[in-house]
Amino acid sequence: MKDLERLTETVDQFCQFITALPASALVEQDWGPKEVLAHLVYYHELYVKLVEAFIAGVPAVPPKGRFQDLNAQAVAASRGVTPVELVERLKKANHRLVELYQRHNPRKISVEIKAGAKLRTLAELIPEVEAHIRNHLRKLSKNLKEGLL
Repeated sequence: MKDLERLTETVDQFCQFITALPASALVEQDWGPKEVLAHLVYYHELYVKLVEAFIAGVPAVPPKGRFQDLNAQAVAASRGVTPVELVERLKKANHRLVELYQRHNPRKISVEIKAGAKLRTLAELIPEVEAHIRNHLRKLSKNLKEGLL
């Protein structure tokens, strides 16, 4: 359970960080706080979709391409979507991911997060996802302190 608690805590911290930013820091740019948020939303929603497909026994087609290209697509898809809506989507996706983890054996659920990527069990994925979000939060916090946001 520790991994789930940590993930939820990190998602909550990230969402609180974003909602506390001034509007000027959330304007659309190449790779600012809003774009990082959109990137995290994209992957969180993807994880849910992949896990749900695995549980349902239906083939899941992981996205194809380089992570850099997938990130660019996620950012492009977020244009015009408010940060508030993205925060809500991240919270909703995280709630669903936690629910799936709790209801099923996370060691028996395998997902491929991108075509050609190694298979990960849900149990392996959760700590990786938490660390990924925590690292983005740390970088954004540092940029804020340095006046770069």
